Amino acid sequence: MLTLELLQKMLLAAAGELKAQSKYLCELDSVAGDGDHGITIGRMADAMKGRLEEGGSDMKELLDDLSMLFMGSNGGSAGPLWGTVFGGFAEGVPEGTAELDAQGVKQMFAQAKEDFAEISKAKPGDKTMVDALYPALEAGMTADGDLKTVMQAVAAAARQGAEATADMVARFGRAKNVGERSLGTKDPGAVSISILFTSMAEAL
Repeated sequence: MLTLELLQKMLLAAAGELKAQSKYLCELDSVAGDGDHGITIGRMADAMKGRLEEGGSDMKELLDDLSMLFMGSNGGSAGPLWGTVFGGFAEGVPEGTAELDAQGVKQMFAQAKEDFAEISKAKPGDKTMVDALYPALEAGMTADGDLKTVMQAVAAAARQGAEATADMVARFGRAKNVGERSLGTKDPGAVSISILFTSMAEAL
């Protein structure tokens, strides 16, 4: 079962690791972007930590609050995109929910995928966060087993997706302007998604 307390623990772990990796994310972003992805992610991680430490009694409300915090963060597309993912998580959770069974967790991942696909035109292979996000969400929708097993599958899919972006030429967003020069470096957006889900899985 995914309880509110467990979700908070997982997300706090993710916030800490995202903050710790912010310099590395900036280094990745400096190859094909403007080098500030890690700054944005660090700011979002701080906001995330602050909200989580306030606590609360409702899983849906917590996820909605995080979505709004991300949406309101300045610094490129990461905030609105992460806000959409967390808004989808919130939408997939019934009102007043204190814990989710395996089917409920799958619904949460499915709603996030549906919501994100509605606002993003990026496709797998374009070298964006989608290359880690979609495999992770799909693993969450299809993996069998307990919560730990499902989250391990989600994390593994996100990591594999992020790693694969090193062999891609950027075809979307600002990074597409550097073309072949983007080869050999992982996409920072995909890596930050990988850090999110890997940290959440490890916290279990």
